[in-house]
Amino acid sequence: MSIRMVPVAGTFQKMHRIVRDMSKKLNKEVKLEVIGEETEVDKNIIEHLSDPLIHMIRNSVDHGIESAEERVNKGESAIGKITLEARNESGDVWIIVRDDGKGLDKKCILQKARQKGLLKKPDNELTDKEVYSCIFQPGFSTNAEVTEFSGRGVGMDVVNKNISEIGGTVQVDSSPEIGTTISIKIPLTLAIIDGMKMRVG
Repeated sequence: MSIRMVPVAGTFQKMHRIVRDMSKKLNKEVKLEVIGEETEVDKNIIEHLSDPLIHMIRNSVDHGIESAEERVNKGESAIGKITLEARNESGDVWIIVRDDGKGLDKKCILQKARQKGLLKKPDNELTDKEVYSCIFQPGFSTNAEVTEFSGRGVGMDVVNKNISEIGGTVQVDSSPEIGTTISIKIPLTLAIIDGMKMRVG
């Protein structure tokens, strides 16, 4: 098992360049903070992590973090911050992407989800988490026009699919004007399978 374990550092370090390149192109000021890059996971899991992380980081820079001007007008620091964190917790690994941007637009997500027929309950019965989880549906995008980085409706559904394939789960939490946190919970290793041994009679 220990031979299979590799630190997430290599995958995390790639994200610095993505943040730097996108910030330049979108004319935003964003810094990336990395926590817990020494956390180790199964090498098979690492291979499945890179794409989802790229999508999540891009989303944070594109949708989450506002322009420097907007941030200053709101009395915030001109530089937006994205935190990428990994930690072990009782047999699971948590990978968390947090931004201090404008948060998810609940009304806009609800409207798009209604148009696409994704909601089975009336609005007043939906929890915030249920509304936010719509962003993981295939083809879902709140961008009206397609840009280099978003609007095609591929992205968060890919994240969800890739993480499900390795037995993980994704959850999203967001607060207006405070930011968005996306948490991925994945098994520490794919080499262990829970079993139960029984004897009868």
